Amino acid sequence: MADQARQMPDPEKLASMSLARCMPLGDALTNLEGKVAIVTGGATGLGFNVANRLCEAGAKVMIASRNQARGDAAVAALAEKGYEAAFCSTDVSSVEQCYALVDKTVETFGNVDILVTSAAGWDEQAYLDVTEATYDRVLDVDLKGSYFMGQAVARNMVANKTRGKIVFISSAAHLGEGPRGVGMNTYYQAAKAGVCALTTGAAAELKQYGINVNCVAPGGMLSHGVFFEGRQNGTEYGPEYQAFKREVQGWASEQVPLAFNPDQVALMVYVLCTHASDFMDGATVDVNGGALLNAQLKPFSTTVEGCIPGPQA
Repeated sequence: MADQARQMPDPEKLASMSLARCMPLGDALTNLEGKVAIVTGGATGLGFNVANRLCEAGAKVMIASRNQARGDAAVAALAEKGYEAAFCSTDVSSVEQCYALVDKTVETFGNVDILVTSAAGWDEQAYLDVTEATYDRVLDVDLKGSYFMGQAVARNMVANKTRGKIVFISSAAHLGEGPRGVGMNTYYQAAKAGVCALTTGAAAELKQYGINVNCVAPGGMLSHGVFFEGRQNGTEYGPEYQAFKREVQGWASEQVPLAFNPDQVALMVYVLCTHASDFMDGATVDVNGGALLNAQLKPFSTTVEGCIPGPQA
């Protein structure tokens, strides 16, 4: 007991001791020199912005996407900034291609330290009408792709004793957020809620190996997918649906926050790839601009000037 007492720190010195042990902020947040990252869906939108931030911090990035032309363009854009990136055409709904992507990354850059699963798809179809094909397409990319991409990277990290970072990308849809007054995305909600559950389960198993697994759930973003995903099925509901959707979404656009630059979300994803998240495991961080808040739309106050009605005489 006496030996234990001698080893206890002086409580009055804890503050100064903690400062002495602090990692320099540059190492904690901005230094990824020597790290290698895989970013699925990294050719456009959120994934591309994440790839840019990782490269800016010194990491080498393997961009994965199904579209060769957009992938090549993304690599070229990063190369113009002096960053080191490569592209591997990958369909994450194929387990074989998930593992091939890891092999290609190791062959190209020597290791894998970071995974961000940004590849995703969605559609517009009422729950009453959802087909097996629509369900499979979205779930296979969004949930199955995240699941086996994470598995493939984790197996490599464990085998090589790499204390790595895995960041899954969910969506505000896991909390029920979606097109106001329309819905039409039950399968997307199911997939993204599954990604949050995957995060906690994988984190619990992989923590023992020094692998941090966390998740970011973005809200709406102005990205490539906004213009191209979900159009085919949506047209099946005819002109009345299209007119109603424009009316409702015109109102919603004034009420629901939208990230006009996906980098607003990418910054948080980036943080989870750094030492700043070393004490986080299994967390889902909602980055949606307060999309689910019942936000006050006018400045009501009876005591502050400039508000409605303001101080009363």
